Formats: sequence, structure tokens, C-alpha cells
Amino acid sequence: MADHMVDADLVLKFKQGEETAFEGLVRRYMKDAYSFCLRLTHNPQEAEELSQEGFVSAYRALREFRGESSFKSWLYRILINSYRDRTRSRRREERRLEVIRDTETRRQDLEGAKGTSEMHASELEDVVKLKVEELPDRQREVLVLHLYQGLDYHEIAATLSCTYDDVKMNLSLARKRLKESLKEYL
Repeated sequence: MADHMVDADLVLKFKQGEETAFEGLVRRYMKDAYSFCLRLTHNPQEAEELSQEGFVSAYRALREFRGESSFKSWLYRILINSYRDRTRSRRREERRLEVIRDTETRRQDLEGAKGTSEMHASELEDVVKLKVEELPDRQREVLVLHLYQGLDYHEIAATLSCTYDDVKMNLSLARKRLKESLKEYL
């Protein structure tokens, strides 16, 4: 209970403009945060990066911290979310590399077997999926909702909490990027 009171006092001081109060929170929890991240990652360097990233995120969001939980549990939630984001990002990158390798292998096989660089429909589909994944998040979301889910611009705007014009712009940019990145395949 005493720790919670010290944390609450440091958070309050920080919210009142005393920036050094955050340093107190870092000193109190850096070792615990690193240890926690090491258990998640099993990699000392990644644990160091993750814990530092977590404190940067906490610093940026601390003014909005409502104190409904302890600072420590709030910090751990930030660390877990950062870890999950890194893991998702890593998996996406691994899938992209796998698609690139598979596509290149198929292309080489095709060129060797047929003496041409024409691709089969399934190979082109793989390349399109890769190029869609490479789009910026908002452009990819708008494109997928429109082309694959069949939503109209108004439905997409409501789904993504953005304007109709944002949807139009992002869909136009996504199409332009795809057209440019796929022109060597078509």
C-alpha cells in the first residue's frame, strides 16, 4: 500500500509539471520492467529495448493516467501491449519474407521451365497479397474493407471513425501504390 501511495504522489507531481517525478518512477520500476520483459522475450537486448520503449510510452501517456489501477500494473499493461505489437510485427515481416522467397522461387522455376516470366494466377495472387500487406495501415484497412468486405465509402468511414473524404483519399492512394508496385507483374 505504501508503494502505491509513493507512486500516486510521483504521478501527481508529474501531472502538475514536475518532470523529474517521472525519473523517480523509472528508478523504482526499471529493474522490474526489464526483468518482466526478459521473461517475455528471453533476449537481454530485446528486453532492454522493450522496457525502454515501455517507459517512453508511459511518459507520453502519463498525463492521461486516471489512477484506476496502480502505476506498476498500468506500466506492465503498456509493456505487454508493446511486446504483442512487436510480436505481430515480426510475424508479419516473416510472412512477407516467406511470400517473397516463395514468389521468387516460383518465378525462377517458371522462367527455367517455360523460358518466360509469365506468372500463374495463384502466384500473382500471392504477390498481390504481399503488396497489400505493404500498404500503410489506413490505406490497407480501407482497401480491404472496400474490395474484400464489400463496404461502401460511408460504411468504411463509420467503421474506421473517419470522414468520407478520408476514405476516398486513402482508397485512391492505395490503388495508386498497388498499381505502381504491381506493374512489373502485369
